[in-house]
Amino acid sequence: MTTSVLANTLKLATEYPVTALGTVFLLYLISLAVYRLFLHPLAGYPGPKIAALSVWYEFFHDGIRKGRYTFEIQRMHEKYGPIVRISPDELHVNDPGFISELYSGPGKRRDKYPFYSAQFGLRDSVGGTPGHDLHRLRRNALSHFFSKAAITKLEPIIQQKVEKLASQLERHAETIGPVTLTTAFSCMTTDVVTEYAFAKSYNFLDSPTFEPNIHDAISAGSLIAVWQKQFPWILPTINALPQCLLRYISSQAAEYAKFQQDMRVELANEKAKIARGEKPESASRTIFYELLTGPLPEEEKRLNRIWQEGQLVVGAGTETTAWALTATLFYILDNPEILSRLRQELSVAIPDPNQRVSWTELENIPYLNAVISEGFRLSYGLSTRLQRINPVGPMHFKAPKHGSRYANSAKTTEWVEFDIPKGTPVGMTAVLVHLNPDIFPDPYTFRPERWLDEHGKRHRRLDEFLLNFSKGSRQCLGIKYVQRKYSHKLFVLSLAC
Repeated sequence: MTTSVLANTLKLATEYPVTALGTVFLLYLISLAVYRLFLHPLAGYPGPKIAALSVWYEFFHDGIRKGRYTFEIQRMHEKYGPIVRISPDELHVNDPGFISELYSGPGKRRDKYPFYSAQFGLRDSVGGTPGHDLHRLRRNALSHFFSKAAITKLEPIIQQKVEKLASQLERHAETIGPVTLTTAFSCMTTDVVTEYAFAKSYNFLDSPTFEPNIHDAISAGSLIAVWQKQFPWILPTINALPQCLLRYISSQAAEYAKFQQDMRVELANEKAKIARGEKPESASRTIFYELLTGPLPEEEKRLNRIWQEGQLVVGAGTETTAWALTATLFYILDNPEILSRLRQELSVAIPDPNQRVSWTELENIPYLNAVISEGFRLSYGLSTRLQRINPVGPMHFKAPKHGSRYANSAKTTEWVEFDIPKGTPVGMTAVLVHLNPDIFPDPYTFRPERWLDEHGKRHRRLDEFLLNFSKGSRQCLGIKYVQRKYSHKLFVLSLAC
């Protein structure tokens, strides 16, 4: 009987192959849906069933609706609670008390989620490395380039570029007209990063129009990233197309590809110098030189890998800082009282506006640093989530089922508690933490005073909730660099406003 049924099935499949393939595919989808909804290790977690079924739900909100999934996740938390299943294999937490567990220090292993980290096409860079051990190896190779001592030597470059930007903005105010600050700041951050990292500044600030620049190119790369997660062949295809054809299809994509190609040329030149035995002065050593001649294993010195590190340094060191400055300066100019107090405190601390000041001096001006922290809070860093994976054991989650542990009136006895299975990607989003009203009352208001104590001194009580640089063992490698660059810019621009 069984043999007869099997024979008839094979006969029908032979006679109607399209129907047979369609039936098999349908059965596969049904089986996958049953598994994900009822048998998957995350089946018991709250969240919408459609998100548990497929990552295409995320793509609809991020790819089609253009970056709206963060707000859809916020809606999920409002409906389902502090922990939700946002895709078949991923959880999201909206409880700030979980920050220290998720973004733990070097004592605990934390991997990145490959599906997410691959979206920028930089799998071999330190930022795109999923595994804990390999990430530590690659991070250590770069860490001295962003050490406190190294960044201190960078201050003259930062001061020079900030002063050049201020001069250009004065020209615009007097004779040229309005300027798009995001583009202007991008030009300056690019000039600083490229001169420091590659000993060759792009000198975008020399142009009174702030053209050309790579702002649009990197922005285009960010837009492509959403699609790259679902279609991993997109970036390799773009890189393979001729420039003339790519520019016809998309000028932004062409600019991004040109930026990548320029980085390849810089790397090839550096490798050629090393092959000739040329040794640059210590002040002119580039990231490429340090990585190619450093103690990394030979397989880590592959040109394609080093090329990816260069892209990461430029991408991460320019646009996020440029946007943070744009947002902060907007809020300062939109609040005359804040601008007046900031200028007053700066004039008291540094009476001579033409004096070149060090970051150490700026660090000791409380209100300036409060403004910077509030600017970081409302510029967010990344607007999407950052996941971590515990590869060796579960992560314990416990939070109030309703409300917040940080609310003054919150006295709850009802808790949500899970032991999250090992290997599960879990994310948190800076936007949702930074706008949490229980931690930051009146969260949409730019209020630097929230970072000061009753004596006007900068306190650190809220620092643990500032996620624009992430936290833990995978925190932004160049955080001190960004803070110094940021301080110098705000100092000069606040006096110039």
